[in-house]
Amino acid sequence: MPDPLPTELAYSPTFTEYVQKYSGAVLTLSTLLLEASTDAEQITISTFAELYKSYRRAELNPQLFPILAYRSCIRQCAELTAGRVSLSAKDLTWDEQIVKSLWYGMKLTLPEISTILQKSVPLVKAQLRHVREEMAAQGNTLPNTNLSAV
Repeated sequence: MPDPLPTELAYSPTFTEYVQKYSGAVLTLSTLLLEASTDAEQITISTFAELYKSYRRAELNPQLFPILAYRSCIRQCAELTAGRVSLSAKDLTWDEQIVKSLWYGMKLTLPEISTILQKSVPLVKAQLRHVREEMAAQGNTLPNTNLSAV
């Protein structure tokens, strides 16, 4: 009679593998948002420390790992910058900086950005349009990537 239980356990990635796979992207996002490497490094460490708690409690869905990592990173960056000097009128809002960083810096798709930010695709497109207009008004060169999709 064959054994009904498999002899090998199903493969499950370890938390270390998640860190190796996504730490570069989280560091890039935090660097784009903060423009300070030491703060960005600390935010990256804090992001994975926060996610590790959920991983240890088996509450972390592996398919949602990058989304949760980006959300945690964005939230922590927002908390860090909350006490800093406010933006001047010519600068982008915090939400616009996030969208700009995810679109131009991280080169994510509209559906990915929409999922991360929990906003509709049309709203993300409108924010990107405003970002492009602000960048053009300031004389900033627009990146060549992702422009046709908006």
